[in-house]
Amino acid sequence: MLGLGVGMVWNRPRHSQGNAVIERAHGVCQRWVEPATCRSLAELQARLEYFTTLQRERYPGHDGQSRLARFPALTTSGRPYAPVQEAEQWDEQRVWAWLARRVWTRRVDQVGRISLANRPLGIGRRWARQEVTVRLAVVDGAPQWIIHDAQGALLRAHPAPELSRDRIIALAVSRRRVRPRRPRGKPPVRSQG
Repeated sequence: MLGLGVGMVWNRPRHSQGNAVIERAHGVCQRWVEPATCRSLAELQARLEYFTTLQRERYPGHDGQSRLARFPALTTSGRPYAPVQEAEQWDEQRVWAWLARRVWTRRVDQVGRISLANRPLGIGRRWARQEVTVRLAVVDGAPQWIIHDAQGALLRAHPAPELSRDRIIALAVSRRRVRPRRPRGKPPVRSQG
């Protein structure tokens, strides 16, 4: 969304009550869809579509009407989705500019590394267990993580390939592997024999 120039309104981290209605809807969706039990992305997509249809078109609200019956105008956005136009208008420079305004603090581990976007970045053993600050800078048209010590001295600069256009669009910035979670209330499946 940042790449399209859409203005964002951010909640404070770990304060879901700042957007309680949406967070509650996400929780209900997760309980109904049970994504951890899906065997494929296609199955997950089918469940999400079913949930969305059920929740919007059939599930009754407090007055007995579905959301679609109460708010029929919400089915039309006013313009059709244009993927080609979106691709032409999307610009990673907007994402980089937004990130460049931020500063992150990291503690260097015992072997001289920090973790950023779930990727280890070497700083040096000399700074083990010290706090450093990290900023994003665009150097020669490419994003780089710039790392400073507590006094502001430059320690290292690392390329930021995780912030490439393709990886941002694919939502693959972090290399974190998502482990399927066991749904609440269901015992783990045990093999026989």
